[in-house]
Amino acid sequence: MRVAILSDIHGNLPALEAALADLEGLDADLVVVNGDCINRGPANREVIERMWELAQRGKFRFTLGNHDDLVLRWARHDPSLSELYDDPLFVSTGWAASQLQPEHLEWIAALPYQIYLEELGLRIAHGSPRHYREGYDERLSDTAIAEIVQEYPARTLVGSHTHRPYVRQQGGTLVLNSGAVGSPFNGDPRAQYMLLEISPEQTRWEFRQVPYDLEAALRAFHASGLLEEGGLGAHLFYLELKTARSLLTPFLLWAVAQGLPRDWDSWRLFQQAHPERFSVR
Repeated sequence: MRVAILSDIHGNLPALEAALADLEGLDADLVVVNGDCINRGPANREVIERMWELAQRGKFRFTLGNHDDLVLRWARHDPSLSELYDDPLFVSTGWAASQLQPEHLEWIAALPYQIYLEELGLRIAHGSPRHYREGYDERLSDTAIAEIVQEYPARTLVGSHTHRPYVRQQGGTLVLNSGAVGSPFNGDPRAQYMLLEISPEQTRWEFRQVPYDLEAALRAFHASGLLEEGGLGAHLFYLELKTARSLLTPFLLWAVAQGLPRDWDSWRLFQQAHPERFSVR
């Protein structure tokens, strides 16, 4: 069985269309869009409606990502987010929520947390099956992997979330990360996704990198109003897309460690402290 994993589109329609065009000739039996269709980028409504078109083909399935859920909860005024509503880093989340209609939110709310293909021993979730923000990368301990496999048996675990391709074999379990279509964090700005060929005997994988019109995606930040209206968070998302490097989370953690507010003045201090994060490959 040939399975394609696309994830972390993040409202980047040009990157999504390029990945889909690349996928056309690969004869995938199943395509899993593994969470985070929206937020960060400007084309949130358009991406969801493109998902609806793809769903009509039958071989497309979808999972819930943390950003999908964040926007859903924001739009529904979830009290657990009360500390974020006035945070400069999250103004763009409110902007994303304002772009969606009730039918978009209902679709997000119905997304499953994971997909398990028992006959192939394949388990797919945005992060891990136990949490959508538990990404598979070098920071995840052997103990954590063992716990996941014990609770959620699988021969192959596939996640996304970290925006970086990753491979790890631990005992009898193959652990893979699909990378990101819409906002990679490995220094390569191309749209990235993963193709699997799975048989009862083995799993083969290929990480694919697809050039697309990055400048069009960056212009959409301006044309949509996101960059102007989305505050500091939108500015960081724009730079992340441009540099293919993670900026928001490192800045957030740095500001907390320094005891500083997450505002524009602190952002300028962070830039001075970490100039290496802003180079473009």
